[in-house]
Amino acid sequence: MKSVILESERLYLQPFKVEDSPRIAELANNKELADILGLPHPYKLEMAQDWVASQPELISKGIEYPFAIYQKESNEIIGTITIRIDKNNNKGELGYWMGRNYWGKGYASEAVRALIFFGFNELNLNKICASALSKNKASIKVLEKNGLKKEGMLKQNRLLLGNYEDVNVYGLLKSEYYQ
Repeated sequence: MKSVILESERLYLQPFKVEDSPRIAELANNKELADILGLPHPYKLEMAQDWVASQPELISKGIEYPFAIYQKESNEIIGTITIRIDKNNNKGELGYWMGRNYWGKGYASEAVRALIFFGFNELNLNKICASALSKNKASIKVLEKNGLKKEGMLKQNRLLLGNYEDVNVYGLLKSEYYQ
């Protein structure tokens, strides 16, 4: 698949470039974000470089489509969003995070909306799913706002900072999306 750039009202979503690594490291090196996602903290530049370097192969194989989320106004990366493809079941799983300074401004919802459109219209997926820690009310709100419905809760499914956390699972079928 050729390089894809998605656009929404306030955002561009595009594949990462090597030179994006310092910005990713800067955004990811936040204790509050690391605690929610289970990212290493401190998050070092080398980690971002390795992550970005792994992406072209994932994209070329159709395994994963990671995007940098750019705010149009500042032309700065403000977060990341990915759709991981399960080819056997024709579905994709969303994963995303926003830099701490961009929480609560609707950017995650806007990016999720753009990637759902991409998943159903460009990748022709039958289902898009996502999961969120049960206590992560902001992420749950993003998913529900974009039409994903709670399909269940996985009890103590994730070990995070020494605690087992419940995880909510959400899904949206292509047939529901077009209703």
